[in-house]
Amino acid sequence: MGVTTEYRRQVLELTEDLPKEKIKELITFAQFLRTKKPVFSYSQIEDSAEYVEKMRRKEGKKVKSGKKFIEELIEWQRLNS
Repeated sequence: MGVTTEYRRQVLELTEDLPKEKIKELITFAQFLRTKKPVFSYSQIEDSAEYVEKMRRKEGKKVKSGKKFIEELIEWQRLNS
């Protein structure tokens, strides 16, 4: 089974019991992440933990904390409400 297929299966399993509101929130957050890196594709990521750590290091170089990232996320959610 390919990496992409495995991630899709995991997403389906994780979301099968979620209420519609939570699924919409998940989709909104995924769209937010996608706009952070326009050429983003999950098939390029082999290790999600490594990817998240890399993103945190990259954001950490820009700002001393994740405050800016959270502010952007809040603004994204406000615009999509």
